[in-house]
Formats: sequence, structure tokens, C-alpha cells
Amino acid sequence: AQAEETAAQYQVLSELTGAIAEQMNAMFACLDILVVLDIIFARGKYCREINGQPITITEEEVLLLDHVRHPLLGSDAVPLSLKLGEENRCMVITGPNAGGKTVVLKTVGLVCAMAHYGLFPAHKGKSTVPFLKSLWMDIGDQQSLENSLSTFSGHMSNIAQIMKNATRHSIVLLDEIGSGTEPNEGAALAIAIMESIYRSGALMIATTHYGEIKQFAVDHQDFETAAMAFDAKTLTPKYRLLTNAVGDSNAFWIAEKMAIPVDVVQTAKEYLKHKTYSFEKQPFEKGKKQPPQQEAQIDLIFQKGDLVFSTKHNQRGLFYEYLEQGQAKISIEKQFFVVAARRLQLLTKREVLYPAGYDLDQLFVEFAQRKFTRDIERGSKKAQKQLRKAAQERQTNRTVD
Repeated sequence: AQAEETAAQYQVLSELTGAIAEQMNAMFACLDILVVLDIIFARGKYCREINGQPITITEEEVLLLDHVRHPLLGSDAVPLSLKLGEENRCMVITGPNAGGKTVVLKTVGLVCAMAHYGLFPAHKGKSTVPFLKSLWMDIGDQQSLENSLSTFSGHMSNIAQIMKNATRHSIVLLDEIGSGTEPNEGAALAIAIMESIYRSGALMIATTHYGEIKQFAVDHQDFETAAMAFDAKTLTPKYRLLTNAVGDSNAFWIAEKMAIPVDVVQTAKEYLKHKTYSFEKQPFEKGKKQPPQQEAQIDLIFQKGDLVFSTKHNQRGLFYEYLEQGQAKISIEKQFFVVAARRLQLLTKREVLYPAGYDLDQLFVEFAQRKFTRDIERGSKKAQKQLRKAAQERQTNRTVD
């Protein structure tokens, strides 16, 4: 009787499976439709989160950005406005390091890609993007030890592919074109590359610090210059793009901001102005060892268990210990992080937070782990058995892998 019941069950299940199999093509088609709908709804939710608006894609080769915001920088980002393709097909952006040139290129690339994938960027509503057959860019350091590429050769490898494939209805974005090699040769090569890409019919935006490239863009009838705004009074970048302008690199300001000694920066300014370099040979006595360089001293103001505020993480945490080279180890929500000690601010000393004799280790280590460690230290056979078992499991996993 049980065998007959089992056979009947298999027969019912077989008929149901057959009925499903007959509709498999329709089911997979429905699944494909669900995937498409899910992607559409995901796009809609994302566009709503960033306050995106529809953007027009036109057959005209004109890129118009109307107060567009970088999608990953949020509402605090300085909006970008530019026009390319109507009066000039190419733009060369100049200005200081850390002034926002690369962000401009990334914003243009992301907005063009978002428009072609049905995503709405955040803008004021008048932006238009040309219909693109391809989008090409060379942004960032292309150095590769694996492929034996220096910074310059990495850029040239990318640009060679761009020059081979860029055509009409393409946009090309080049960051720090010609950099990474001898300045005169790099500038000449960069100008030749831009001319070749321009003749291909592609729209192009490039950034540079080279004076020769700036002058080439000023003199060329179909090139437009732009610069990143810089406040000369406060010596701070404004991250705003100014068209029909040429900007300075402000290398001395960047050097001072990155803690290059003031006397070194001042000497560099004098060299730039008067070219009065020092060629004197400094005497060094033979056999006399130079005194070891003293490491920067850190005021040891924190103790284990102090409540501190990390400006790097914008969160409160507990101080754990000092590390080498001015670093410190802190705990935020039971997770350890390494941060520069100068980025920490003391909120409350441990003497105020905990009673005398309090075991501070329990602030950083779970109770189970502390108990297991104590059991190992006192020679617990049960704990040692757990260690051996864990070692065997790791060995088994390595064997399987």
C-alpha cells in the first residue's frame, strides 16, 4: 500500500513537472521582463534619491550642462555649467591642483553615461547631451608594475586606443595630457594628440598645467579655454568652472598646504623670479656620522580607554594605543581603525568614565574571546582542544581549496 501511495505521488509530481516544462519558455520570458522592470524601478528610485530630472538627448553635437551636480558628491557639490560643440568643439581646462579639474571631467563622463542608460542627473532642467556612439577617457595614474608601464607610458597606451577609435559623435576626456615626461616634449606631443583627435570630429575636454598647451588653446579658433576659480585673497579653490579664462597652477599654495617648509617655498619663489640658484658645494667631514634624524615627537595626551572624537571618521570612539609614525589605534563600535593621532580630540578622560581597577580590555574585546584567552593562559584542556579543532578545520579547508 505504501509503494502504491509513493508511485501515485511520483505520478502527480511528474504530471505537474511536465505541465511546468511546457511553459518554460513563457516563464523565462516573464523572468526577463521582471528583470527589465526591476532595473527600471531601480533607476527611478535612484533618480528620486539624487533629485534627478529628465535630460534631453539630441542628434546635435552639442553638450550643454545646466548646473549639473556630480551624482556621488551629493547636494553639497558645486554645480557645473558648460557648453561644448556649439561654438567650439574642444575645451582646455587649467587651474590649480585640487581645484576640481578632474571632477569636471568625471562629471561630464558620468552625466553622458547616465543619460544614455536612462538615468536622470541632478540639474536645473535645461541640460542636453548629444547622442554618442562612444565615450573615451584617460583619467588618473595609469602606472602598472604588472605590465611594465610608467605613468607616461600608461597614459600613452590609453590615448593610442582613443586616437584609433574616436570618431564623430564621440566625446574624449583627457586628464593632465602630456604629463609624466620631459615638459617640452610632453607639451608638444599633447598638442599633436589634441590636433589628431580634433580632426577625427570628436568633442574633447582636456586638463593641463603646461603653458604651451594653454597658449595653443587660446590661439586655436575651435578651442575654448576654461579655468577653475581660485580666491586670491583667501588662497582657496572655489571649485567653479570659468569659461574663456586661463588659470594658474598655484603650485606654491599647494606645497604650503601639504606642509612643505615655508623657507623651502620662499626659496622656490625666489628661484622662479630671479633664477639665482645655489651651486655651492657643502663640505661634509669624512668619517663623521650624521646625527640620526629625530622623528616628530607626539604629545602623549591619550590613554587607553579615553573617549575621543575622530575628525577623519566624524565619530566618537575609544582610544586604544599609539602606533609608529604618529599613528594611533582607536575602536569605533567594536571595530579597530588606524588614524593619525593629530586627527583625534579628547572628549572625556578614562578616570571620569570608569571606576578604579576597571578592566579596560573588556571595552575592546568580547567577553567570550577574553574568557577563551584566559583559559589558554591557565592551560585549560578544553580550550586547547578547541584550538586543535580550529587548526584541523583550517587544514581541511586548505586541502579542499
